[in-house]
Amino acid sequence: MKLVILDRATLGEDVPLDMLYALGELTVYDVTPRESLFERISDADVLIFNKVKMDREAMDHAKQLKLICVTATGYDNVDITAASEKGIAVTNVPGYSTDSVVLFTLSTALALVSHLRTYNDFVKDGSYTHSGVANKISPVYHEIRGMTWGIIGYGNIGRAVAKVAEAMGARVIVNKRVPDPDAECVSLETLLRESDIITVHCPLNDETRGLIGESEIKLMKKTAILVNEARGAVLDSKAVASAIKEGRIGGFGTDVYEIEPMPSNHPFVDIMRHPNVLLTPHAAWGAYESRKRCLEIVSENISAFILGEIKNRVDISRQ
Repeated sequence: MKLVILDRATLGEDVPLDMLYALGELTVYDVTPRESLFERISDADVLIFNKVKMDREAMDHAKQLKLICVTATGYDNVDITAASEKGIAVTNVPGYSTDSVVLFTLSTALALVSHLRTYNDFVKDGSYTHSGVANKISPVYHEIRGMTWGIIGYGNIGRAVAKVAEAMGARVIVNKRVPDPDAECVSLETLLRESDIITVHCPLNDETRGLIGESEIKLMKKTAILVNEARGAVLDSKAVASAIKEGRIGGFGTDVYEIEPMPSNHPFVDIMRHPNVLLTPHAAWGAYESRKRCLEIVSENISAFILGEIKNRVDISRQ
């Protein structure tokens, strides 16, 4: 069986591939641009990738392809309908990165709430040394206790964020498609109006694309912190950038973008130097433990497929 990893660079060089080498003939590419894709997949039985776009045209060039393994939970870069029609199985890796994404979500939100970047710069540029004052307590920041923390999307990550927010004394409200009896579920409009911190964790689909745009931002408090750890296209980037530049929201952080890496003409380029903005390079999922766990589950998915078992298949419901 011939296995091909198309974008090893997205997984990092420090995680071992031994378990995949044990499953067959493994070919590894750090990155695969579109112009090289068709040749590299032409005789592959199994494709392993994170961000490569696997559409119908690409699958037409993969005559031996039996299994697609996405090294992520989301799989919107794969044409599931085309795969199903061609009899190609597709698997994802659910739940592997929860702790890692929660870490980044909290780090980003708390850094924005506490103005950590501004305070850090004040010390590093020498202002503190020359101030003659033992402390600096502006810009003003507030404790989490007593705040309302709104969570959009209440899967594994949203639930874990909620637990930490509640432990810090915040009231947690949730917006999700199907109300959860264990959470205070509210409409999106109510969540946007009442929340001091809003973190986004929903999947990207037709319902959530552009979920937060200009009209939604107008509902938010002027002091609200918005953090996106879902997919870039869940937010209207131009609307968010305008809100930051005009001081209509208190802060913004994101780890995801509609196009990755973020292009030089992206709306966030104009706001990246703002002290109340934190932009990270789609790193939230990537703690070492998370990446190692991801590859272990990919290996299990392939082994199950070889044995005729069903594990983490995302194409089944469309067959």
